[in-house]
Amino acid sequence: MFINADQFPVVRLQFKATPVDGSNSSPFAHFDALLERNQPFVFINDEGLGNERHEQSKEEMQAIVQWRKVNRVALRTLVKASIYIEPDTANRIAAEDFALTYEKFWGYRMLMVADEQEALVLAHKILTDNN
Repeated sequence: MFINADQFPVVRLQFKATPVDGSNSSPFAHFDALLERNQPFVFINDEGLGNERHEQSKEEMQAIVQWRKVNRVALRTLVKASIYIEPDTANRIAAEDFALTYEKFWGYRMLMVADEQEALVLAHKILTDNN
């Protein structure tokens, strides 16, 4: 997983990528650093919504659930949305049901858009509306 906060409060999130510096530090450390800023932000992921996601092991899922429980309030307060860029209309529509489950689990919205420009416009609108 790679998190790039260079354009904070727009944060790039890629599940298939590895950090540029080659570090194997915990993704939770990156999430914690974002939450410690105590400022609202939005994730953007440009990998699409295909079936090529990494399947978590039972141990990974337990760690994710535990981390989420500890950080539930901060996640709901600071993460305003996770925007996924998916050019395929059918994939965007298919993901709508999952988006409800995603929001219940993470505490913030999962939104799908067709392209980069739409993602940036939506991110800035969300951030502006929440200030």
